[in-house]
Amino acid sequence: MNRTEKIRQFIEDRFLVEFGGDVTSGSDLFKAGVMDSFGYIQLMSFLEDEFGIAISDEDMLTSVFVSLDAIDGFVAGKLSERQGDAACAG
Repeated sequence: MNRTEKIRQFIEDRFLVEFGGDVTSGSDLFKAGVMDSFGYIQLMSFLEDEFGIAISDEDMLTSVFVSLDAIDGFVAGKLSERQGDAACAG
């Protein structure tokens, strides 16, 4: 299962929604009623644990990721940063 599929599966299982109908990967999950602020915190915690990334308070407050596409892009960026940091340290 790739990164996007893991994130999608978590959202579908946790928030009892299925992507593909009314909710697409570009849908605003808050406006669609899929996720609230508590759910957002749960999602961020999952992303940190699952992908070994650090999400700062600033990340969560300045850039609220509302769609699967945006969340996936954010994680990809964090993973890329981590790989870049590892390359610099080596």
